[in-house]
Amino acid sequence: MRKAILLSGAVALVMVLVAGVGVRAAVAASPSNDSEAGAIEVRALPFTHSMDSSAARANGPRFCARAASVFYSFTPDATIRLQVDLIGSQYDTTLGVYVRDAAGKVQPITCNDDRFGYASGVRFSADAGVTYFLMVGQCCSDRGGGGGPLVLTADEVSDVELDHAIEVTGGTANPETGMATVSGTLTCNERSVAYREGTLRQIREGLFVARGYFSLFAVCTPGTPAEWSIEVDTDTGIAFGPGSAVMKSWYEGAFDGWRDGIYTEDVPDATITLE
Repeated sequence: MRKAILLSGAVALVMVLVAGVGVRAAVAASPSNDSEAGAIEVRALPFTHSMDSSAARANGPRFCARAASVFYSFTPDATIRLQVDLIGSQYDTTLGVYVRDAAGKVQPITCNDDRFGYASGVRFSADAGVTYFLMVGQCCSDRGGGGGPLVLTADEVSDVELDHAIEVTGGTANPETGMATVSGTLTCNERSVAYREGTLRQIREGLFVARGYFSLFAVCTPGTPAEWSIEVDTDTGIAFGPGSAVMKSWYEGAFDGWRDGIYTEDVPDATITLE
């Protein structure tokens, strides 16, 4: 009788374990481009693809990515200068490019980590008829899994001079927290990152009574105004409230990650009304 009970318990335990494995596999299924064989083809430029790489495994060459990786491939019809970036991704990325020779051996082309903050980016000359593999990895982890929300964009390199505009359109004051939220739009003529830093000040009866530090860091895509918003907490002990406020910037700038960078300390004050 004791053997029968033990056997019954063992069978139940095996069933639970098998069920657990099934559930885990269903929840953590690897993405379709988790390996080079499943690489997503970049068919036409410009190209943008968004995905969740959280369940990706370390399946690629280790010359650039040490952890989770997903793959794309590109075979140009004509020789071009290609730019690939991961601007808009929400985890610390690496980006490697490689080809395989006639014997199947990996030939690294380029590798980058943190060109746009935590977002990586590369530029390289892509020869007609050659298949290039784009390997997106997770930075700074020796574990096999990882990743997160990923955005990959590929396009021909632009030689235009970078230009951008940060517009402040309004703001609100939260009566419960005393914090202010300032919002606006960002426009540019090439893929870039823009920033602005300074203080938000609110005047009452001619005196600055509420004041707080702000830091704006936003991604810009040409032809698509990007909306941004930042929260500002007061450091004077007096809450922000409805009414006029002045956004005083110390400096502002933008960079495309390669050739062009803009920096200015001559930023006009922006007067807004907190609602």
